[in-house]
Amino acid sequence: MRKQLLFFGLFLSLLSCQTQDVDMTIDVDLTSKGNKVPSSLYGIFFEEINHAGDGGLYGELLMNRSFEERVLPDKNYTVDNGDLLPPEVINHLEGHPTRGRFKWGNDPYPGWSLLKKGEAEASMELTTNSPNYLTAPTSMLVKVKNPLDGVSLVNSGYWGIHLKKDERYALRMIARTANTYKGNLVVRLIGANGKELAKETITTNNDGKWNEYKLFLTANDTTTVGKFCIDFPREGNFSFDYVSLFPEKTFKGRKNGMRSDVAEMLQGLNPAFIRWPGGCVVEGITLNNRIEWKQTIGDPAARPGEYDTWGYRSTGGFGYKEFLDFCEDTGAKGMFVCNVGIACQARTGEACSDKEAELFIQDALDAIEYAIGDVSTTWGAVRAKAGHPAPYPLSYVEIGNENFGPVYDKRFDMFYSAIKAKYPQLKLISNHGLGDGVKSVVKTDLIDPHWYVAPEYFFKNATIFDNIERGNYQIYVGEYACNQGVGGGNMLAALSEAAFITGMERNSDLVTMASYAPLLENVNDRGWPTNLIWMNNHQVMGRSSYYVQKMFADNMPSYNLNTTAEINLTEKEPFISQEGYVGFGTWSTQTMFRDLKVTDSKGEVIVADMNDASQWIVGKGEWESTDGAYTQLSNENRTTLIWNKAKIGAGSTIEFQAQKLGGSEGFLVYFGLENTDLGKGYMLNVGGWGNSVSAIETIHDNSSTTISEKVADKINENQWYNIKIVVSEFGAEYFVDGDLILTHESEPLNRKFHVAGYDEDTNEIIIKVVNATDKSSFTQININGAEVEKEGAVITLSAKSKEDENSLEDPYKIMPVEIQYNKFASSFVYEFKPNSLTILRLKRK
Repeated sequence: MRKQLLFFGLFLSLLSCQTQDVDMTIDVDLTSKGNKVPSSLYGIFFEEINHAGDGGLYGELLMNRSFEERVLPDKNYTVDNGDLLPPEVINHLEGHPTRGRFKWGNDPYPGWSLLKKGEAEASMELTTNSPNYLTAPTSMLVKVKNPLDGVSLVNSGYWGIHLKKDERYALRMIARTANTYKGNLVVRLIGANGKELAKETITTNNDGKWNEYKLFLTANDTTTVGKFCIDFPREGNFSFDYVSLFPEKTFKGRKNGMRSDVAEMLQGLNPAFIRWPGGCVVEGITLNNRIEWKQTIGDPAARPGEYDTWGYRSTGGFGYKEFLDFCEDTGAKGMFVCNVGIACQARTGEACSDKEAELFIQDALDAIEYAIGDVSTTWGAVRAKAGHPAPYPLSYVEIGNENFGPVYDKRFDMFYSAIKAKYPQLKLISNHGLGDGVKSVVKTDLIDPHWYVAPEYFFKNATIFDNIERGNYQIYVGEYACNQGVGGGNMLAALSEAAFITGMERNSDLVTMASYAPLLENVNDRGWPTNLIWMNNHQVMGRSSYYVQKMFADNMPSYNLNTTAEINLTEKEPFISQEGYVGFGTWSTQTMFRDLKVTDSKGEVIVADMNDASQWIVGKGEWESTDGAYTQLSNENRTTLIWNKAKIGAGSTIEFQAQKLGGSEGFLVYFGLENTDLGKGYMLNVGGWGNSVSAIETIHDNSSTTISEKVADKINENQWYNIKIVVSEFGAEYFVDGDLILTHESEPLNRKFHVAGYDEDTNEIIIKVVNATDKSSFTQININGAEVEKEGAVITLSAKSKEDENSLEDPYKIMPVEIQYNKFASSFVYEFKPNSLTILRLKRK
């Protein structure tokens, strides 16, 4: 278990810290056996996002190998100025059509180019004439009129092909040459400056039919900027249906397998389960764009792939069978996520009828049958024919992804009843969040709340599971990450996640499963701000958050121990520590604002000119300036109008008038914004949550987290309100027409967390402590109920600064260090490093 860590220490020789002031006391009671910690607790969640699979985990080296990249999801999709436009469909929650714009691009042949040297004449085009596979009908037609100095069809891979000296690469090519062609084809691997690294001649069957060719290319040097070339020595027409290149050395040696170094990083997390295929890709932009598992099995060359909701086409190469194989290869249970007949509710929210939903139910049952059905069943026989007669370790099915509302509640009941009737042994998971309640008629086994938040949220909510009623269902925290205000993810983010995990592990009778998300990113295509593991075509590294996940998974106790702690909290977290911009916004509401003025900490009054457009930065929304007022007319969410003339900080006052014209909520007031966008700052949400309450929120990267209490507050239409916000160093006050409505004051923020348990296999007490402060924490630890050996182990993840993080250039800047420690006792003081997660393993006598 701990031997998997990368560093081992020698015996620690430290001066005793008994004389230091103790700022935390932890009492661990060995006589009270707490919650069992289930082996299912820590797993991983795969979704095709950030090129996590294609160009990442999946071993394929060539981009757009089937030439299907520019195939639209269906005939009703269009492309406009490089954007993908879905058809107008009815959002089932809102009752009206919705339509967005999505990433597409202008390159007609992603991954491919035609190299013509000198005066050579040739052309390339996509065609669906006489397809080899009806399921993937697009092929590349190259017409060589005169090769002269050379013509080559070139694939540059996923931001270059990584080739290693003396290693072999398996080429599979399906091509067609005319019976009038009298030559062969040459395939090559090249490196920097066109250096030839491998070359083979393919003797083609020039019969006008599709033919498959397989061979190995051995690289004579190493490069990270490799390319694959097909050379045309003679004139002619050449069609290519599928061109694939794999390293011979894949994870566990599987054909159509995984990239070894990335797979090993995932295996290093010792995942209890793997969730597949997502994520929003489960639902699709519209239902025709969803992931269909049946299209991801069988011959990879026949798989059509699908436009990915994250802005590129997925090959389907890491398909349903590959996912199940990967579960076996890593010792993980499988979790399949099925579509309930609802498209992504953050995109179009299309929903099929209840009658049509029966087809989706059958599709889910077929998927389960493929994984665990007897070989005598239809889909069990398909699995057996694919070389796996034994059932796969599928144990969980999540019904839908981030779906909500009455249609989903009804669909969940339909799916739950049908699946449980046939497969009662499976654990079924709903999309209901914490506090939603489960509105379904039938029960659910687990609910799946998600959290993408700022660090403060996780620090403040490490106890969120402590007082939740037990007995109705268990909880799978299916997606969570600190991704706001932390860039690509720094040590502060990792420590806040560690604090939150202590709460999950302490409540492991309720929270039985959890998975960080997103899991992987290719650094050349970061579509989501913060991801656990980074890679390019030849490097892979774990962020500090990766090592937090690993440390918890590698040091799981058998059961929890009851602990109590006294923590000395002396410092308040500043509410506002720097000056920032002021602005207005709305949420599904039309509002008018006027007479804005601010008074700074020195008493100087600055009045905004609502008629001077140069003072205002109009962001999202439809803003109009008329007669000294700004009006927002659209029904959009989180609109923005930022005043660029003045900044306010502690000791300032903001005053203005506002009138609601229509819509479902109140309005927003931004202040303390670092920039004139919504990167970081604060927001007063007036009449939010359906025009019922008001609260102060933090803003990070256009997302917000509530930090104050919510107070009852309703905004009437066509009524002017006099609003005043008074900002201090440690809080703020909100007044309406002279009446104080809300007071928020920062409290001492706990940045120290702990959880303890007992490992029955090793007879060890395991204590995990998070110290997310910039100072060492001298902690008195008392073990009650047993004596311990002096010698044990200490595993520490620490950083000099909360802003520190690993990178591909310095991948091991932050990683766990294990030492042997010889000063344990039933009562002792330990110095926990600043900005650290530490695990103590004490041997019981």
